[in-house]
Amino acid sequence: MINYFKNIIYYKDLLGNLTSNELKLKYKNSILGILWSYIYPLMMIVIYNFAFKIILRMTIDNFALFVFIGLIPWNFVQASISQSTSSIVNNQNLVKKIYFPRAIIPLSIINANFLTMIISHVILFGAMFFYNVEFTLSLIVLPILWIILYLVVAGISLILSSITVKYRDVSHIVDVIFMAWFYLTPVIYSLSMVPEPFNKIIQLNPITNLIELFRQVLLKGDFPDFSVLSTAFGYSLILFFVGLYVFHKREKNFGEEL
Repeated sequence: MINYFKNIIYYKDLLGNLTSNELKLKYKNSILGILWSYIYPLMMIVIYNFAFKIILRMTIDNFALFVFIGLIPWNFVQASISQSTSSIVNNQNLVKKIYFPRAIIPLSIINANFLTMIISHVILFGAMFFYNVEFTLSLIVLPILWIILYLVVAGISLILSSITVKYRDVSHIVDVIFMAWFYLTPVIYSLSMVPEPFNKIIQLNPITNLIELFRQVLLKGDFPDFSVLSTAFGYSLILFFVGLYVFHKREKNFGEEL
């Protein structure tokens, strides 16, 4: 496993090139190009502010910002896992031609979406300034939350992308799961609004506590409890290496299964 991880690092240039290609394909034949990474989240704030604050009259303070902070990590989760699940199957010609650690393919998709998520924070910071939300020292924790979220998504994606090579139905199942997963994640509502025993069930969702931590750092300006943060990091690291282990074990069968 350590050697496989080192091998991925050795092919970092290929990973960088594939990540760059993913970003280029995303905005191919687009007039505004990468500017959409800024325009899309800006439009989201306007739409959600109108829908929830004006029409539905939600009473949560800065509700558009509240939802937006939840949507940024959620969009990263959904886009990365959905796209990477079929990534090996979709790139089977590349897989059959040359040798390289196949994990680079789903990781390049995750990297491209990760960069888009980081760009979205530029709009988020602008929205925080507009809504007079105080910028506190708790923001130094934000990169740690990004890393934890990346490791969780990478671990899940590596497992699903390796299994999909043999069982193509997995990609369709993932699409169905995401429809339910969105509503089981506190993106457009607060975890405190969920009654027992459903509250505990929703907390089993690995993304739930992460979104709550994002809001705690960005919206409330509070430092997360160190034990909570360290536990989340530990679980995310374990999930990543479990995903890498499963992928590595499955990779030797890709040639005959594709």
